[in-house]
Amino acid sequence: MINNLVLRLNQSSQALSILLGSIILALFLYVSITDHEPSYIFTLANSVLGTTFILIVLFLTLGSIVCALNIYNSYLHQKKFWFETGLQLSNLISTIALTYTLLGISLGIGELSSSKLDVDTINETISKLTEQFSMAFMTSVVGLPLSGVLRSILIICYEHIKKNIHSDIPISNQIK
Repeated sequence: MINNLVLRLNQSSQALSILLGSIILALFLYVSITDHEPSYIFTLANSVLGTTFILIVLFLTLGSIVCALNIYNSYLHQKKFWFETGLQLSNLISTIALTYTLLGISLGIGELSSSKLDVDTINETISKLTEQFSMAFMTSVVGLPLSGVLRSILIICYEHIKKNIHSDIPISNQIK
């Protein structure tokens, strides 16, 4: 029991290290390319994507990474479970991204329908509408590729493990 707990904590810390290391590398690349400060990037991401979207996606990404690590570190009969769980978490990222996209579009249309359109207010109304649509589309721009990358990593890990398992078994005993 204690060994199992230590293994789970170890895998969780490995997954957190992978996630935070990836964020730091992405920040480094972005800062070196654009010469913006990291605080600017965090402020921009928070204003465009929203705190809840960022937290949900980070949690689901961490869960997917834990599943990928468990594909390598679990018993044979548990590997498929971790693979399927990781795929579901990755798919949930794309579902959340599309849900936030529809939410942003709905909020923008709601803002447009409740606004009085005349020459004096048209610029303010268009500004609010553009802000809502920006959040809407950026959640898809971030969430859908992230989901695809995580699914690809999980599939590659699982197929690599399956190939290695089957290569150790004589051909006459392999499951087809």
